[in-house]
Amino acid sequence: MLAAEPTKLAIWTRGAIVKLVDLARESIRILKECGDEGIRSDVLAERLNSPKRRVYDVIAVLKALDLVKTKRRFDGTTVTWIDRSWDFVPRDQFESLRMTLDGVTSERNDLQVQVAELKEQIRMIKSRLRQEVPVTEGSAKTEFNTTMLTVRAVSRRGLKRVTDSGVEVVIESYEPGLIVDPTVKQVDETQALLRSLQRL
Repeated sequence: MLAAEPTKLAIWTRGAIVKLVDLARESIRILKECGDEGIRSDVLAERLNSPKRRVYDVIAVLKALDLVKTKRRFDGTTVTWIDRSWDFVPRDQFESLRMTLDGVTSERNDLQVQVAELKEQIRMIKSRLRQEVPVTEGSAKTEFNTTMLTVRAVSRRGLKRVTDSGVEVVIESYEPGLIVDPTVKQVDETQALLRSLQRL
């Protein structure tokens, strides 16, 4: 059987759609060209050499897609194109930002690994110190033949309070466990000065 020939209505409909698509493309070009000032709908119809009702159809579709905005005035309706280009980042700029973000993320992950390793080293050192230093409970007063004592808290929370009367220093920790080291250490004057400034 021979295929049925297209009816006149089908041909007319196809032609009308093609014309409407062309009309929409030309409308968009003119609207972009007019910029922020926009263009009156009747002037747009004149420039398109098209009936106003066809132009209104195109404007209605563009407005529904949020591509144009309309404003009624005493002399007619002004149609303005909505520029969406500011909402998008150029492809090369996006790729550059993505690579930068990937680099920062990688560095952060490396730092997190380093921090975890350092924490483990500190934990092991503290554990070793506990094993190497004999634990004394309720000891009597001990005199050290030295001019310096270093006191460290075994607990991770550190020292709670240090009170200095000029003759005696009272050291309190949050949890039981203080290590006293009578070894004389060389004082770094720069570090001591920095600590003093930090306390101010």
